Amino acid sequence: MSTSDPYGRRARPALRRRALDAFVLAVTLGFLPELVAARTGIVLEPHPGWIAVLILAAREGVAGCFTGLVAAAGAVALGSAIAGSGLGTTWSRIDSGPNLIAFGQCLLVSWVAASHLRRHADDCDRLGALSVRASALDATIETLRGVLTLLRARVDRTSTSLSFLRDVAGRLEGGDPVAAAEGAADLALARTGASAAEVNVGMGRFQRLLAVRDARGTDALAPLALRDADLTVPILNGRDRIGCIALWGIPRSGLDEASSHDLAVIASWCVPALALAAWRPEEPAGRTRRAQ
Repeated sequence: MSTSDPYGRRARPALRRRALDAFVLAVTLGFLPELVAARTGIVLEPHPGWIAVLILAAREGVAGCFTGLVAAAGAVALGSAIAGSGLGTTWSRIDSGPNLIAFGQCLLVSWVAASHLRRHADDCDRLGALSVRASALDATIETLRGVLTLLRARVDRTSTSLSFLRDVAGRLEGGDPVAAAEGAADLALARTGASAAEVNVGMGRFQRLLAVRDARGTDALAPLALRDADLTVPILNGRDRIGCIALWGIPRSGLDEASSHDLAVIASWCVPALALAAWRPEEPAGRTRRAQ
């Protein structure tokens, strides 16, 4: 993980730019006028170097004023040394009235600029905080929209599920054994996510298919075989086994203890309707159908 300071990376180019600007202004307004004044004897009051200090102070505040003073003083000293006028003569003009007024003006401008810079920095910090808060609010809004969509879908599923459960309950609690078997198969498929289900009824070897739900699709070539079922749930009337619910294509998440318990409840729920059919092996199973 990187620990570098992005503010430090931004500050280094700013310092380099400030130093370059100070150098250019000091050479233009400090070094060259000092050479011209030494050769022509024309002394300008206040010194043009104060213009460089004023420009930097207006743009950078107190830091720019200090940088401009150092750069202008160095340029004036270098120009005096090259021109041979001597540093004493140059520095003797610093305490003149125009130069002192120019110095005071540079200080005032630097303080005003520093105030504006602080205000700008505060505004930038405030804007950054508001941007972060806006991003967090946008993320919260998106999360709430997702939750709303999920809740809306859940309400729709609940409404559909209640209608489905009411229909299945009516069939399981009715007196029609075929309708009860179909309701048990539908509820078993919905609970486990299996692809096929059968309800067989009968005692001993006299068993017959009472209901089938096969949603494997048209690609399923092999017929449903009870011995190949993923799960078989007995239908018990007391201690007597009167049938079973067989399931195929159960996903791995559907094979758990809770699903087994619910399937046992489904099997016991349809016992009253299937108990009579278990003793009537001659009754046809013509009402069974294949669910695609």
